[in-house]
Amino acid sequence: MTESKVYIKVDEQNRIIGCEGGYTEPDDLNGWIQIDEGVGDKFYLCQSHYFDGGLCTKTTPSVPRYKLVDGAPVLRSEDEIEADRLPSLRTAKHAEISAASEAAIYAGMDVETTQGTEHFSLTEKDQINLTTARNAVDKGAAVYPYHADGEMCRIFTATEINAISQASIAHIIYHTTYCNHLFDWIRRADAAELAGITYGTELPDDLAAHMQEILTQAATVAETGAVT
Repeated sequence: MTESKVYIKVDEQNRIIGCEGGYTEPDDLNGWIQIDEGVGDKFYLCQSHYFDGGLCTKTTPSVPRYKLVDGAPVLRSEDEIEADRLPSLRTAKHAEISAASEAAIYAGMDVETTQGTEHFSLTEKDQINLTTARNAVDKGAAVYPYHADGEMCRIFTATEINAISQASIAHIIYHTTYCNHLFDWIRRADAAELAGITYGTELPDDLAAHMQEILTQAATVAETGAVT
């Protein structure tokens, strides 16, 4: 019976990053190492047989599970795999939190107006419209046409426009600050801790204290009129 060969490629840390198996050699043997030879599917389908499901699993995407030691493939330790997994996990978590923060900002906030409690979204377009309204009031306009979510446009007083503007600033500062503190948490978290970080999660004590300090200072500055 014809024997089949298994070839692998390794990186600078001897992690197995490629596998070819079958009854023919790779077209270009440059960089490939033969590690085994025999018969049967174990050799012909090395990705699914020799490496027990492949070089990567769903829980370790794009992370080599084996390394070459003394010419033989050896399963890497969980610590080694986790160290490789962390950068991609952090990148994915960062993107998840960034999207959630943007959605929270766009969702807007409730504001007390002459009509009671009204809700105002803060999409990019809403923020531009609100800035235009605030600028008109700052230049002396006593009223300005605007609208709450789901409501017809009406005439808002300068006081109402200012209240909506101040609420929007506080809303954006809160979510931006919270998001940045989550990013800091992501940078220092291990894989297990990363899994528990979601938007709305309570921050660790040190980050929570720092965030509160920032928000307190921001509120003080806003009250003194240094920020409009």
